[in-house]
Amino acid sequence: MPIRCLTVVVYGETGWGWHLEKTPDPSWNQIVSAIQRLDKFRYPWAWLFIGDEDEDSTIDCLTILGGGGVYWLALSAGKYDQLQLFDTSKSTEEIELWTSDQGFADDECHVTYDLDLVLRVAKHFGETGEPLPEAPWGI
Repeated sequence: MPIRCLTVVVYGETGWGWHLEKTPDPSWNQIVSAIQRLDKFRYPWAWLFIGDEDEDSTIDCLTILGGGGVYWLALSAGKYDQLQLFDTSKSTEEIELWTSDQGFADDECHVTYDLDLVLRVAKHFGETGEPLPEAPWGI
């Protein structure tokens, strides 16, 4: 079940005005590069789609938001509807994940600082369409 489309949101230098960059049938290297490029401001979002959709993050998609060592992940595919990382050992302090445009923050318990985990989640999702079992998931 390969990633059929990598969609990235790109904001202008001022943090306003955005467009989507779509890469059909991306290579693993393209996916890794897009995730590593996330910076919370100009490149705040990446979506990995396994179905026919390439813009609706509620369908067959892994959403990765953030950058700069702080990441938020949500998975909607098959029987999962907006499954999010959820680590009960972390606080409910709000962490900024998107700083351009309207921005977005969420509780630290929904955040990971582990880029390697983000990449493992992305790879597993692309191979199986499922959440990585060892990642802390919840709603």
